[in-house]
This record gives sequence, C-alpha cells and structure tokens, in this order.
Amino acid sequence: MRPVTLRPAYPKITNPFQMKKYMLILLVSTYCAPGQAQLLDRVRNRMEQKVVDKIDESIDKATQKKKPKNETAKEKTAENEKVVTETPASTSPESTAPAGTQAAPATTAAPVRDINSYSRFDFIAGEKVIVHEDFSRDALGDFPSNWNTRSGAELVTIVNREGKWLRMGQSGIFYPEYIHDNLPENFTLQLELLANQHVAGIGQWTVSLLQTKDTDEKFRWGEVGQIGDAANFKLTLQPASSKGSMYYSTNLIGSQSKSNVAEFNMPDKPSVKISIWRQKQRVRVYFDSTKVLDLPRALDANAVMNTLVFSSSNPEYDHKEGAFFMGDIRLAVGAPNLRNKLLTEGKFSTNGILFDVNSDRIKPESFGSLQDIAQLLKENTSLRIQIVGHTDADGDDHANQDLSVRRAASVKETLTTTFGIDASRMQSSGKGKSQPIDTNDTPAGKANNRRVEFIKL
Repeated sequence: MRPVTLRPAYPKITNPFQMKKYMLILLVSTYCAPGQAQLLDRVRNRMEQKVVDKIDESIDKATQKKKPKNETAKEKTAENEKVVTETPASTSPESTAPAGTQAAPATTAAPVRDINSYSRFDFIAGEKVIVHEDFSRDALGDFPSNWNTRSGAELVTIVNREGKWLRMGQSGIFYPEYIHDNLPENFTLQLELLANQHVAGIGQWTVSLLQTKDTDEKFRWGEVGQIGDAANFKLTLQPASSKGSMYYSTNLIGSQSKSNVAEFNMPDKPSVKISIWRQKQRVRVYFDSTKVLDLPRALDANAVMNTLVFSSSNPEYDHKEGAFFMGDIRLAVGAPNLRNKLLTEGKFSTNGILFDVNSDRIKPESFGSLQDIAQLLKENTSLRIQIVGHTDADGDDHANQDLSVRRAASVKETLTTTFGIDASRMQSSGKGKSQPIDTNDTPAGKANNRRVEFIKL
C-alpha cells in the first residue's frame, strides 16, 4: 500500500514576516468577531459616501462657470501686488543692457486702476517741478551721490515696478542735499513708498519737512519722534503694526496717531502713493486716492521750511531682509491758477496730468487736475480750448511727436467721457519735444517739459 501524506489545511509558512501577518489576522478574528458586522457596516457606509462625493464633484465641474482669462489675470496681478520682490542684481536692467542703449524696465508694470477710482481725489500738484528724484543718474547698489546719510541704503529695482528704488534696510536718516533754499508757502510733495513682507512690526518710516540751520539739525530733527521748536511737519508710517499705523506731528499743534490704515498695511497693502499739499497754514495728506489728513492750522502762515528728510527705524528688527523702499519723488512749487491764466492770459500748462511711460494712458492720480479743468469749462460754457501735448527730448523725434498727439487726444477723450465736456468745444494736437520750457538735462527739467497745455480759442 502506497503511504498517504497528510497536507495541512493552512499554507506552509517559512517567512517570519508572513508569520506575523497571519498571527495578526488570527488575533483580530479572535477578539473582534463580535463587532465584525458593525465594522463591515462602517466600511460599506464610507464607500457609499465616497461614491456620492465623487458624483457631486463631477456635477460641480460640469456646472461651474469657467472664469475668463482676463479675470484670472487680474486676480494674479492683485495677489502679486501684495508682495514686494527685489529684482536680482544679475538680471537688473543696468547689468544686462548693452552699452549705449536705454535699459528697459525689469518687468511689465502692473495695470493702472481706472481713473474713476480717484473720483474724490482733489489734489493738484504745484505749478513747477523743482525736484524729480528718480535715481536715474546713480548706479544700482550705490547710495545716491547727491544725498547724505550716516547709515546706509542702496538703489535697487523691484519686480513689476518701474525705475529705481532707494532700499532702506536699517535705521537711519536720508536726505537730498540739493534742497537747501526756503520752500514757498505753497508746495506739493509726492512719492511712492513700499514695504516688503519681512518689515518688522516696530519698523517705521518717516518723512519730515523742516526748518534747519545745518547738517547736525537735519540728522537731529529728522529722527522719529523729534519735533523741536522750529517749523516742521512730520508723518510716520508703521505698516506692520495695528493693521497699519500712522502718526503725524507739527511744532504748532502737537501730534496724533491713527491705526487701521487700510491704504498701507502688511500684508494686505504693502505700497502707497503719498501726496502732501501745503497751502500756507493748511496741510493735506493723501494716501493713494484717499485724503487722510486735512489740517487747517497745522503751521504758522509765515513758517519757512528748507529741508526734506526721510528716515527709517528698525525695519529689519524681526528679519534681516526687512526694508522700506521709496521712489519717484516729486516736489513742486506754486499754487496753480488755471482760471486766471486761461481766462486772462489765454493759455495754461500743467504737468499734473501724468501718463504711463511711453503711453497715452492717463494715470488715475491725474483726476484732480482734470477735474479742475472740467469745472472751469462747465462754468464758462462758451469757452473753447486747444489741448496740446508736449514731451521731453528723450528718444526718437518721430516717436515723441506721435506720443504727444496721442496724449492730447487722450486728455480730450477723458474730459468728454468722464467729465461730460462736449467734444466739439475741444481740439487736440501735439508738439513733441519742439517747445521745451525747461532744460532736458535734469529729471526735474524733463518733468516740466512733459506737460499738457490748454490754449483758449
């Protein structure tokens, strides 16, 4: 009889890891058998819910309205504007542009907001620009040659922003040495200010308009919190504190503070255009299109100021890369008198109507100047005008001529569409660079030559 070999009912296990697997199954079966039915019910319910979720997801995808490409681009632009990013030195315009050519902007500028967003902006720039600091004459990485400091700062470029910016990454006083004469009783100051995402909660930036006698007084009274007895107006911003904080002081009325400054706070709004307008005793301050201060008795009517000082305090306290950036500084003097000049002298020109670089697109901060012109035309219904565009001498003559024509036409169109002025009362033309009123050798002179002229017909 052939022997019978009995085989076990379970598989032969030689691998120790496999043995552990079977032991685990045995233990679970032994101790959890009473709850096996409940476990299976839970698994089945989870699987059913997964199926329902998948069906809902498919329905959502099929019925959800797809966003237009331009809407998506706007969202991305808005998000990008919340981050201030320096351009690496190796890719900055100066480091890559061939010798003898004009360096192009590092990136395309962010889209400009609609001019109607400035509909409550009544700021009108001074009649003549005496300072336009764009740092174009200084090299990236350097401190401006005609400025002074006892600290340190450097010129940089910023992604999605035009031109050069003074980066203030530590505490210090910074001022242009070329402002030393007495400023008149009517003047305007405008500049762009940025903060990066690393700026400290205690980080402060200050602009001071002062009366000083010497260099030591500039450094002394330019400090944050230093008021003094001489004529002065100081404005301090602290964007990473209390959802944006603002402080102001004058030697005449003392100081005041404000929190929750929506126009300049971290991380939501890291950039702001500051406009300061002095008219004798009165001082008005605007952040972008919003008037944040209107002080009727801020200064003595005969107060004389001769110094412009900027300062930063502890921007790098929380992070070594924390910094403020400022650029496009414009100081203009004189109170524009459109009514008198146009009605009695027959013509008037303004550099308060600003355009994008090499474009006929009007910047929204031009609203105040345009509104002033529109109001005069509405009050004098028989008045007809010629609008003439002018440029500086930079670039090709033909291109400048074409640009001046298009800019004048853009002003005419805006006066018609935004302010309701009958187009038949206006004509437009351009003169290019052919009729300068100032030198083309300085940024301030070029700013005066880039103007729009209104001539009575």
